[in-house]
Order: sequence, then C-alpha cells, then structure tokens
Amino acid sequence: MTIYLVSNNLVLEDIKYETDEAVEEKRITRPLSIDGEKEAVKLVKKIDANVIYSSNYASALATAKYYASYKKLDININSFLNDSKIGKLGNRNIKMLRFMQERDFDFKFNSGESINETQQRMDLVLNRIIKGNINKNIVIFTHKRAILSYLTKYLDKGYNLDDRLLLTYKDKVILDDIEKEVDIIKIEYNKGKILNVDII
Repeated sequence: MTIYLVSNNLVLEDIKYETDEAVEEKRITRPLSIDGEKEAVKLVKKIDANVIYSSNYASALATAKYYASYKKLDININSFLNDSKIGKLGNRNIKMLRFMQERDFDFKFNSGESINETQQRMDLVLNRIIKGNINKNIVIFTHKRAILSYLTKYLDKGYNLDDRLLLTYKDKVILDDIEKEVDIIKIEYNKGKILNVDII
C-alpha cells in the first residue's frame, strides 16, 4: 500500500484580524492563497489514491476538495492529522520555537506540542488508517510540521549548513527547512512496515 502525505504551504498571509482570535484558531481557519488553490488543482495528477483523509484545517480541506472532486471520493476528516500545536507564544516567535524543537524533540511552549508528542499522535492515527484500509492507496492532507514529526521516527536525522533539521532516507533528503510551495511525500508500506520513502 502507498500513503501520500501532502502539505500545501501556500496560505493567505495578508490577513488582519479585527477581533481577538487565538494563535491556533488563526492557523486552523487560515485559507489557501490564490497560488495555493492553483497548486491544489495541479497536484491531483501527481497522486494515485482511492481513500482521502484530511486534518480539519481550512488549508488542508481546501486542498483535499480538488482531489475528492477529481476522484469522486469522500474526505475523511481527522483532527489527529492537525498541525503541531504552538501553544502560548508570549513575546516569542514561531521561528524560535521551530529552531529549539529541532534540537530538543521534547521542547514545547505551554499548551503546545513537542515534536515527540506530535510524532506519537501522527503515528497513532496513521497506524489506525493503515489497519482500516488494507491494500488501498491513501492520500492524507496534513501539514509540514506534522509530517516532519511523524517521519522523525522512521528516517535518518541530520542538520544542514544552516544548522536546521533535515530528514533523509537512503541518503536522499526528504524534508528540510526549505519552504516549498507543496510537500508531497510518498511512503510505500508492506504489512505496516515502510518499504520506501520518496518525494514527488
């Protein structure tokens, strides 16, 4: 079986909130940008799946809808596929949080999630999805941090020249801190065990 982990990173940035939404609420409701919508249309031809899962973030669902329409499939929404919770930022920023977490997989802000906690959550939900969809190809619309956390358990870890975490499989870089418009990770499994990991 094959699982595609997809993160569409092109979200709308130029938003001003006139009311007092919390950080997590802003992240959950942030829509795709126009370029993000265009990329969502393009990626339908790059994936071959017959089951769709998505986090409940607006950006993930907006990406999933194009594949669902193209394949005439339902979208299974599971909040366990949501992005890693940031927690209470205070006067700190997300970039600093990411840098700290890449050195200490247990580091987190209050009410947030560490890489290890996100990895455990993602591992749990992916194992359930795999067991419930034997011999089917699955696409999961989720988020880069959630994907990175999941793969820390299975891929080799190292650091690039900027001292940022990168994940490799058989000497091939699968994920790093370079901002891509869309991340598509293809994982092939046999009896629940990973046979191969590739990027599309």
